[in-house]
Amino acid sequence: MIELFNSFASGLFQIFTWSTFSLMLVGIAIGFIVGILPGLGGPATIALMLPFIVKMSPVEAFAILLGMASVLALQETLRQCSLACPENPPQQPLSSTAMQWPRRRSRTRTGSSADELARGRHFGALVLALSVPVIRPLVLTFGSPELFMLAILGLTFVVP
Repeated sequence: MIELFNSFASGLFQIFTWSTFSLMLVGIAIGFIVGILPGLGGPATIALMLPFIVKMSPVEAFAILLGMASVLALQETLRQCSLACPENPPQQPLSSTAMQWPRRRSRTRTGSSADELARGRHFGALVLALSVPVIRPLVLTFGSPELFMLAILGLTFVVP
């Protein structure tokens, strides 16, 4: 358990170095710019950024992608609430709810959507952080057949 806290503290110190933090701010800026554009969602933007981060260290690449992904989700929600047309399948329930609200309540609609997005992300991060010590031994036993099946499962989720 002590190793978990040491790893957590080490990760925090790596994030708040000047180079990593500045790359995260660059990712946030890219996410804001691309998030406004309709038709270009989060997964496509991250896929387009992969050639630029190949030569980076893992911590720096993760920082720029994390900055982009967090802002892209919020920008997609804001754009979707104002236009009331979803671009990604997970946003379709929000779109049907947004269509029912009157146009004069767009601030409330946008604020509640952003609040739900933040709560969901924090809850998911907490569950992931608490499940790592339990799932780690299982993942370390994976061999080639299991990794192949996970790749096939991932492709079935991505390909429409």
